[in-house]
Amino acid sequence: MSITKETSTVIIKLFNGVLYKNDQPKLWLALEKSFAIIGDYLKPLGVEVIFDEAEGYAYLQNLESEEDFPKLLRQRMLSYKVSLLLVLLRKRLTQLDMQSDESRAIVAKEEMVEMFELFLNESFNEVKQVKEIESVVKKVVDLGFLKKLQNSENYEIKRVIKSFVDAQWMDEFDKRLAEYEAKA
Repeated sequence: MSITKETSTVIIKLFNGVLYKNDQPKLWLALEKSFAIIGDYLKPLGVEVIFDEAEGYAYLQNLESEEDFPKLLRQRMLSYKVSLLLVLLRKRLTQLDMQSDESRAIVAKEEMVEMFELFLNESFNEVKQVKEIESVVKKVVDLGFLKKLQNSENYEIKRVIKSFVDAQWMDEFDKRLAEYEAKA
């Protein structure tokens, strides 16, 4: 079987970021239908599709290679504040999952500000601090881990965060945070 226009569209979407079942159901169906073809097409490029049907998301990831193979997808270094917000959101998602059967995890901007402020030094300029937190939230939205809801100050925590911020990642971050607090 060959690559069709529909399959090409799915591949391009995946190269641009995470594909969500609820956001683009037609592309999701095309991915389900041609998953093996897409995987075979991307493998020689050193890329694989991470496909979580239960949570409803898919994205691309570099294949682990022992060879000195160039990486098609670049990895980003996250700032301390972005990493901190990701950990806080991941913990919040876990809490919401345990408390309700709701498939969407909604968090208000004020909640994020309150969670984040606990880890920042006290500031005499509260307005500046809130603006700084809003900037970090915007970066997390740009990374695809949050989605701003229309006509609201609420955000949806995207479930793909579970794939990136796993228990090991959170444990390593907690250790680095403890080291940072000990030095401060």
